Amino acid sequence: MHDTGGLIVDGLLVAGFGAQHSALAAVRAKARARSRFGIEPVEWRSVESVCNVVYVLLAAALWQHVHQLVWDVHGPTAGLMWALAAVSWLWYWQLHLFEYDCGLAFGSTALVSHLAGQAVPRLVPWKVGTRRWIRFPVHTAFFGMFFFLPHMTADLFVLAVVLNVYNVIGSVLYDQRLRRLSGRPYVEYQAVTGLIWPPVYRSPRGAADLDMAKPVHWRRPLAHLPGLVGGVLLAGLYLLVLGRPHMDPLGALLTGVTGLVGAAVVGAALGRVGRSDAADWDQRQSDLSTTVAVSAASGIVLWTGSIWLWRGHPAPFAYYLSLWFTVQYLGHVAAFLANRRYWGADQPRGATVADPTAEPAVLPQPTTTSVMA
Repeated sequence: MHDTGGLIVDGLLVAGFGAQHSALAAVRAKARARSRFGIEPVEWRSVESVCNVVYVLLAAALWQHVHQLVWDVHGPTAGLMWALAAVSWLWYWQLHLFEYDCGLAFGSTALVSHLAGQAVPRLVPWKVGTRRWIRFPVHTAFFGMFFFLPHMTADLFVLAVVLNVYNVIGSVLYDQRLRRLSGRPYVEYQAVTGLIWPPVYRSPRGAADLDMAKPVHWRRPLAHLPGLVGGVLLAGLYLLVLGRPHMDPLGALLTGVTGLVGAAVVGAALGRVGRSDAADWDQRQSDLSTTVAVSAASGIVLWTGSIWLWRGHPAPFAYYLSLWFTVQYLGHVAAFLANRRYWGADQPRGATVADPTAEPAVLPQPTTTSVMA
């Protein structure tokens, strides 16, 4: 009976994340934020990101551990499942770093633009990488990230099932909303791509023939090398302070504080040493936010990889996703503030403000969907 009650609590925690995530992302919520507080829709992404991180940490603190095994795979099959899970997680990071502009997607660029008195750059549609075939590739990765666990406990199984049910429902609803808001360009993109799975037989070329802009945040890859150094420093901080934290209130609190410290220290350092040769506001912030995102992602990968090799099991999912969002978001803000004159104070104004009445993207940006284990 105790296990049943724990699984119900866990299911409600995961479903609650979906409920608050959808409520904050709704067009109605953004319209109210604009009318009551003067917060534009693209700036509202900042509020969404912060609320998502706080919710994940609270859910981690309340998580009920039910260790009853749903399946327990050994031998070569277990090794294959671990490999597929690891590849899915690495794909998750690759998608965020290479196929999205994280600063625009999660709202840190909007906040920095507000602080600098600059216009918020528009979200530009791309057909880079897997987004040439799949409209929501991040959501595709979720299946492998949470189902390919060779030692699946009951609480993790509830997590995987409830999360991916919301994953599919949320993808469908978001896809419909983008169709209404973006009109013909998105309809054309829909026709040659798949929602979560690629249209292998229907449209093998995907969006190759559509006229879309190319991404600009990796135009000078070597400029993001400081982000890798920052990632090493973050991994060291996580190993020193967190090790492999427990899923309990103390672990959640310690993770939250560590993320804030890492974002402030490493973000400020990257703001001082990072450089951009662009004159316009949009490109400079894309360069800066990408360098910080490289730091945030590589710090998580190095930390959880080290824990995995050291103790034979990765750190809890909720914690490294929380650290990723915290460092990526607040690290960008800290980097800008640490060297404000260089990154924006004397630069010309950027692009025009995105349409304030609707989602500003033609293609879907990554959600801040996170997990509890």
